Amino acid sequence: MTGFLRVASEVIGASEAAAPLVLEAMDAGRTDRIVDLCSGGGGPVVSLVRRLRERHGRDASVVLTDLYPNRDAFERAEAELPGHAIGRREPTDATRVPVELTGVRTIFNALHHLPPEVARAVFADAAEKRQPIVTVELVERSLQGAAIVAGLPLTVCGLMPFVRPRRASSLALTYALPVLPAAITWDGFASCLRAYSVAELEALVAPLQREGYRFRVERRRVPWRPVFITSVLGLPG
Repeated sequence: MTGFLRVASEVIGASEAAAPLVLEAMDAGRTDRIVDLCSGGGGPVVSLVRRLRERHGRDASVVLTDLYPNRDAFERAEAELPGHAIGRREPTDATRVPVELTGVRTIFNALHHLPPEVARAVFADAAEKRQPIVTVELVERSLQGAAIVAGLPLTVCGLMPFVRPRRASSLALTYALPVLPAAITWDGFASCLRAYSVAELEALVAPLQREGYRFRVERRRVPWRPVFITSVLGLPG
């Protein structure tokens, strides 16, 4: 499932949509390092780093972290970006990021998994330590979001052959016995129901606004695609 989500995020263009936000955060934080929180299977951050290096001339690198590290996914990211990606094997709590992990914090399509008090603590930790943060959500609680999720069974069937590593079990559970299309679609609907709206995110970060650190919440369309992202950008300075 996490492998499919990574491929799907690349097809949707998550890294393309996130790049301007991350560049703004890099400039504000005077850093080219990304600290990816709640990395899961890697998400679009590997494609993002590659885009920043190849199209924007930045010496970008990433540290992948998670409370439950996916070591296989981290190893694949390190192989794809040798010398520019490191997977942190120790559990990393996004509400208490170690002080040595400085850089632009990113969360891709995982914020909806966090209840409000935990999500607020994630943003509070970034503000207290004056580290830039960018969160990007591809799901939203709307009719359009539900309509996109309704098409997931066909999307899973179309994209599963591109998921790496390719496993016979994954293909069997997609085409012979469609467990994965059903599970991913169910997860998609659950994610839509849990997604934060722009107004909810603004209310979430409003108490954290302070002199020297500001938050901006936006909903924008992914270029050339009928998909919107909802983002939170936290900037020092």
